[in-house]
Amino acid sequence: MNNGMRYAVIATSVLVIAAMVMVWLTVDLNAAGQVASIVAACAAVIALARELLRRGGQSAVAVALRTGRASARSGADANSGITGPANSLHGEFRAERTGDADGDGGNANTGIRLS
Repeated sequence: MNNGMRYAVIATSVLVIAAMVMVWLTVDLNAAGQVASIVAACAAVIALARELLRRGGQSAVAVALRTGRASARSGADANSGITGPANSLHGEFRAERTGDADGDGGNANTGIRLS
């Protein structure tokens, strides 16, 4: 989960809690059972937000292992490893025993290329 999504989850959770508190204050809660339900509802929203944030923080492992040879000529691209946008990939990356990359006028990758 990227930072923008994290902020959106946090902001939405805060807005939901604020809306629930406003509703509960306008209905004039007096009974202890009603107060307990408010606390439970807030805890549920917080737990949901925490779980969504925690899932986004888990890291994955990507390994480029024993990749083949990549040859690119005249402005072409060749990839036998891992490639992707750097801002959307998270976690650990490893390149082990990769093949040869020959970029004679082109772009060749046999390991990991994040752009």
